[in-house]
Amino acid sequence: MQAAGLHAIKDILESQAVLITSKKPPHPELVKTITGRINGVIAAQKFVYMNYNIERKHLKDASQVTPGRKAPTFSPLEDPDWVAVSAMILKSNVAQTMDDLEAIGARDILLFAIQNCRV
Repeated sequence: MQAAGLHAIKDILESQAVLITSKKPPHPELVKTITGRINGVIAAQKFVYMNYNIERKHLKDASQVTPGRKAPTFSPLEDPDWVAVSAMILKSNVAQTMDDLEAIGARDILLFAIQNCRV
């Protein structure tokens, strides 16, 4: 709305979505699938996917800055002294994380939106 120059005058309704299921649903696998999909969208709204290059000698520090959900992914680069690192990070920490990575020598720091995921 703000981008179009509009603003809210008054909220007339607030709502939320709730998934309700039986204790013994007739299709438990379908309920599990739908629940997983909803949880994936919710998680995707909280995280971004970060990718950057860093010298191997700084991997320990980099792992502390971007630990990922379980662990970061390291991929070798053509230059054996460098690696590419990928990790999911909280959106709320993006600016500080980028600053911290740059301070320890990370280069080519990229962020990618996550549309959906399973975590």
